[in-house]
Amino acid sequence: MSHILTGCPFSRTIWHEVLSWIRSTAGPPVVDGPFAEWWGLVVRSSPSEMCKGTSSVIMLTAWWIWKHRNAVVFDNESPSVAPLVGMIKAEARSWAEAGARGVRQILP
Repeated sequence: MSHILTGCPFSRTIWHEVLSWIRSTAGPPVVDGPFAEWWGLVVRSSPSEMCKGTSSVIMLTAWWIWKHRNAVVFDNESPSVAPLVGMIKAEARSWAEAGARGVRQILP
């Protein structure tokens, strides 16, 4: 799991794209570092009004990376950065429209 969320070059690219999209100054997770520690650091370093939204987008991104990995392994899909980032953005917008706390504040 650590490799999938932090060490894999593909997932590091996804993290870079999503964090850039929400205008976070945080870098992607440290390779093979504890994901939960990185998550906490990113949230704590965010402005207070953006903490909940940032945490939600991190959770959402981790979930979609995991789902995409499963689709590649079990359904023979090809890894693809652009469509995955697009799905994450669309889902984040849906969360914001549904009233997820703080998500609307961090979306461009």
